[in-house]
Amino acid sequence: MDLLDVVRDLVFVQGISGYEDDIRSRVIEYLKKFGEPKVDKLGNVYLTLGDGDEHIAFMAHMDEIGLVVAHIEENGFIRLKRLGGVDVRMLYGQYFEVFTKDGKRIPGVIGLKPPHISTESEMKNAPPIEDLYLDVGASSREEVISMGISILDPVRWMKQFHVLNGRYIVTRGLDDRAGCAILINLIERLKGKKLKKKVTFIFTLQEETGLRGAKAITERDIDELYAIDSVSSGDIPKVDYYLSPVSLGKGPVIRFIDARGANSISLKRKVEEIASRNKINIQEVFTGGSTDAAGTFDLGIPSIALCFPIRYTHTTVEMSSIEDIE
Repeated sequence: MDLLDVVRDLVFVQGISGYEDDIRSRVIEYLKKFGEPKVDKLGNVYLTLGDGDEHIAFMAHMDEIGLVVAHIEENGFIRLKRLGGVDVRMLYGQYFEVFTKDGKRIPGVIGLKPPHISTESEMKNAPPIEDLYLDVGASSREEVISMGISILDPVRWMKQFHVLNGRYIVTRGLDDRAGCAILINLIERLKGKKLKKKVTFIFTLQEETGLRGAKAITERDIDELYAIDSVSSGDIPKVDYYLSPVSLGKGPVIRFIDARGANSISLKRKVEEIASRNKINIQEVFTGGSTDAAGTFDLGIPSIALCFPIRYTHTTVEMSSIEDIE
């Protein structure tokens, strides 16, 4: 399977945090080509290859940030709440989809008060999320309900997928569908080979809302765990590079320390040694935010995050280098 094709496929599957059923099913479709995946009671997915006394795990999260229907106004406008680190500035003037319980995808938009009728103060500031509403073209609450929309239905941006200059992927949801694709690609490479170690691949849920899937994994007899995720790059104008001194196209990133503290120093050194021996360029960074590695480290599992750099994290135009992902 072509890695880029898998990334593209996974990106378009619904799966905001807490609503991972569709993306889980798609991941399982891929995994069944290589073995018998297992699903725990929460919905994390596991596939194990090989056997041996030493147990290594690779992890990626299936969920992405999004919104949910919080209230339907009498005039047909829909109020929303955020799931995960949604930046309100990224919501206005965008197309969205509501995923209904009966499987329909209802298009809608989040508009913005036109400049012609806005005050000077209003034009200088992004409105708070309390002033935000989704317009699905309905004129009453009853009409919205008749369309199949109900409270707590998941909502996400309508997505596009582009490759810029033959080198960079741009889409919504590289965090962390690209990580899931990397794991699937690695499974394909390892399947059929005689492995001296037990290797488990874990696809988690609800990373974006508190690393909740990682904290509850049932496979815990693990000697080394590598969380494959994204990290924000600082290689854009008007950003002090020291805030996140990594760049697209300069290799994967060891994310040893983040907002939740340090992870395994021994795994950090091991990755550095492997990269040096194989002449793989790597970057290292101390950033805000966190990854599933922090959740599994708290379980007593030696863990570290290995990341691909992303520009414009948590926007509709997340950008990453194909070379870094490969």
